[in-house]
Amino acid sequence: MSANQPQQNVDHESIGMSFATAEMDALETSHPEWYAMYNDVLPDSLASRAELAELWATAPTPFANALIYGKFTMRLEIAAHTGIPFV
Repeated sequence: MSANQPQQNVDHESIGMSFATAEMDALETSHPEWYAMYNDVLPDSLASRAELAELWATAPTPFANALIYGKFTMRLEIAAHTGIPFV
């Protein structure tokens, strides 16, 4: 690992976070109903499988689609590792 590797990681994370933050802000502004549902169901922990599927099916942008895909697959992995069904 080079001496500047940790700084490169921070720089890359900062670039990624800046992009994601701008996309989330655009979703909130351009698609307030969808964004409100996204916020209300708590997709990282409490959203049901049906709620995430609805968000996925109605995702208004490619970024929103990828966001829900990531949340959905994360919840599937959590279920596989914990034995707690994702229903």
